[in-house]
Amino acid sequence: MPPGFTAAAGDARVIDTDALIAGELALASVSRAVCADVLDRVADPDAVLAALHRVMAPDGVVSFSVPSVETRAARRAGQAWRGFSGGAHVFYGPDTLQSRLVRAGFRDPVLYGEGAGDAGAVQPPHGDRVTALCRRGAIIERHRLSVIVPAFNEGRTFVELMDRVLAKSVPDLDIEIIIIESNSSDGTRELAQGYARHPRVQLVLQDTPRGKGNAVRAGLARASGDIIVFQDADLEYDVDDYDDLMRPIVAFQRNFVMGSRHERKGSAWKMREFTGAPVLSQVFNLGHVVFLGLLNGLYRQSLADPFTMYKVFRRDCLAGLTFECNRFDFDFEIVIKLLRKGYQPREIPVNYVSRGIEEGKKVTMIRDPLTWLRALARYRRSDLYASGGASD
Repeated sequence: MPPGFTAAAGDARVIDTDALIAGELALASVSRAVCADVLDRVADPDAVLAALHRVMAPDGVVSFSVPSVETRAARRAGQAWRGFSGGAHVFYGPDTLQSRLVRAGFRDPVLYGEGAGDAGAVQPPHGDRVTALCRRGAIIERHRLSVIVPAFNEGRTFVELMDRVLAKSVPDLDIEIIIIESNSSDGTRELAQGYARHPRVQLVLQDTPRGKGNAVRAGLARASGDIIVFQDADLEYDVDDYDDLMRPIVAFQRNFVMGSRHERKGSAWKMREFTGAPVLSQVFNLGHVVFLGLLNGLYRQSLADPFTMYKVFRRDCLAGLTFECNRFDFDFEIVIKLLRKGYQPREIPVNYVSRGIEEGKKVTMIRDPLTWLRALARYRRSDLYASGGASD
């Protein structure tokens, strides 16, 4: 049983799924439950989840466990995998299991098992199974998007960016904007304060610049949406790409989406084209290719652009995770931890117009690559979850 989940054996009882669906249990009578080898074997898992959601106490804790097709054991066995002969109607990986659970109102899943945090998880891999420890929460009636905007010395582009985001609408989504202003010296703070009274804007004023990662983490702490997106305060990315990026998440098809700059540009070597600085452009592009190869190699991935700003994910994906990076190494930290938790991101082409150092790009040539190397090594084997995972 995953850490953080306890149950008194004397109070345990076996609930028949037919009795559960038939409504023979009292409402709010179950505070803790173990649902093992059920969701994969019943003909209608959504009906079982809906019935269980009705009888669970508010914030009750439940553990779901199923064989996973996305484990090394399953991949090695191929058609001979034992899961294919176990009477399953539905096959799951960490991503598909979470999507089904969140849609049914089981929130903040902490995932365990081989295929979910297998590269240094909090406990040994569970063979070919995946377990989700989650709580009974609210069913999502309408999605809410939290746009986190870190802003530091972006006076030239800040107003245009904010006006574009405020004017943006996405079907089936309410949008809130969280600005984290880091005490700019070019008037960005005063511009940000001009939006403080807008009903869809929250403004967080930091007393000193601590880095983009620190600002994003401050925004995550204030976000109320069930979907999160990061939005730099410059104009390198196109707000109109929101529609394509949100669609797989709103449809419960994916939990983690990234906007790939390569697929529109055609190649990593063409991604950055700084005006009047072709050599510097190629230096940045070379660095991108090197770090892309390192991440894909270390984490057994084939991603095209994991360092994109446009990372979109369900807030539930962050359950059990903590973050510590303050600079641009946060991009590495969050991607690595989401990959290790078991999420396979969908990459969607986005529009991108690069800007150079003289236009305000803040990545340094020496310091930041060193922090990226540290993140690649540190988060490969560090504990994925804080002790306890999900609380009792």
